Amino acid sequence: MIEMRVGLVAALIAASFFMPLAAAHGANDFAIILRSSSMQPNEAEVLQNDSVTFYNVADVNRTIRVDLDGDGVYDQRCETAPYNSSSVKDECSFMIYAESWVAGNYLLDVFSNDTLWETLNLTVIHDYHEELGPPSGYVFNEGASEGQGERGEGGVEDSLRNLAIFLLTCSALVWLARRNGDE
Repeated sequence: MIEMRVGLVAALIAASFFMPLAAAHGANDFAIILRSSSMQPNEAEVLQNDSVTFYNVADVNRTIRVDLDGDGVYDQRCETAPYNSSSVKDECSFMIYAESWVAGNYLLDVFSNDTLWETLNLTVIHDYHEELGPPSGYVFNEGASEGQGERGEGGVEDSLRNLAIFLLTCSALVWLARRNGDE
């Protein structure tokens, strides 16, 4: 029985070598707490496509404004109401989209009842998603006939073949485990 389990684990590990790999990260949310007498933290570092959420836990209105292009005019703002446990109006967020938030430093001014109260120093880091493309001068599908062009190496057919091998192996191992369990 132990040999069967070792075989099953070995087969699953071997099958994992045929599966394609992918890596990614999700967008994160950075929290800023606006207390009565302080803002915590007063500095933040985020990637493009993350978000920054302000949570107002004080009994005053707060408005957060930011000048994105450095022209002295606030481009975006969000407002929070005084803290109230039965409402979500005591929080607001900025989505750090790459189209409007280029990598760099920003000052987010926090106003308390229309008076400048605190400033958040926000550093936005470029979120690299560049892929290495084909080499210069490369032409896709050059010289291939129509039938060959639809079946590229490493394409869908290879993935389906690998999946079929994996499922067949798993089925055989389950069948063997049940057969040996009955004996």
